[in-house]
Amino acid sequence: MFSTTLGELALVAGRRSVRGVLLPSFVFCCLAGLVLVAGRGSVHEALRAWRGGSWEFKVLVVAGFVLALVCVATALGSAQTSLLRLAAGRWGPLGNRTLGRLGRGHHRRLLARSDDAATHDGYPPRTRPHEVMPTRLGNVLKAAELYPRLRYGIDAVLVWPRLYPVLPEPFLLVLGGARTGLTALLGSAFLSAVLAIGGAAYLWAVHASAAPFLLCLWGGGLVAWLCYRGALLRALIYGQHLRVAFDLYRGLLLAAVDRPVADGEEERTHWERLCLFWHRGILPHHATAPDPAPTPAVSTPPVFAPSASALTAALLAAAGVVGALTGGG
Repeated sequence: MFSTTLGELALVAGRRSVRGVLLPSFVFCCLAGLVLVAGRGSVHEALRAWRGGSWEFKVLVVAGFVLALVCVATALGSAQTSLLRLAAGRWGPLGNRTLGRLGRGHHRRLLARSDDAATHDGYPPRTRPHEVMPTRLGNVLKAAELYPRLRYGIDAVLVWPRLYPVLPEPFLLVLGGARTGLTALLGSAFLSAVLAIGGAAYLWAVHASAAPFLLCLWGGGLVAWLCYRGALLRALIYGQHLRVAFDLYRGLLLAAVDRPVADGEEERTHWERLCLFWHRGILPHHATAPDPAPTPAVSTPPVFAPSASALTAALLAAAGVVGALTGGG
């Protein structure tokens, strides 16, 4: 059964690679070839040269196309995480101070003008304006990331790598499919933008006619925009799956780390202590609230309380004084 499961996972992974990496790369290489042909002449002349060429020429062309396809697919597959971070607005210190500041200001204004129903899954809560990201896709993913913290006190960045291995296999397949759809559309948007800019620059450099230049520039830009809009819808679906993962399967992680499953504030306390342990190494039984400071005692002025010996000495002294006075009289 274990080998069967591995085979099914390998088959699914292969399908995801075809849909998310190989197919967009193949379309990009075909369109890039058409741009090269348009820059050198017409498509009809290229077909006539292909038919009249030798078999060595055809082998070299096919080998070059396959090599370009492998290179593009490899680069796209290794850059999926970077593309996701780029589309989410994580641009580093310099980008955050320039374009990031403008983007965050724009989305904060949109968040302030929108109602709660329209921004529930697409933006962080209004009470957390500092969490707003500079891009629409980044805000969708940030809203999904903040959901477990606000609902259960779970730091998603710390807990997700530990929760993922305990998720059941059917849910992993659904979650992987949602992420593959998101990354495939982002990769297609990126390749379309590269084709629009690079192809238009090539056609302008070789002094091609205006029709292929405009078609490459505006057509590639339109496809890139459509793919990005589709990626936003996929990001909403992926974010919903992330929320479901914490709602349904967070108890599996508590059981795996031998922590009691509780409800309400007690569960929130468990998660906060675990996050402190995973982040700073503070043991869960030490992660308690500090003891309240002792209340200082109210100082009162001292009260004079004479002892019995002092009273006796005072009486004897008074009797001596009285006797001396009477005797001298």
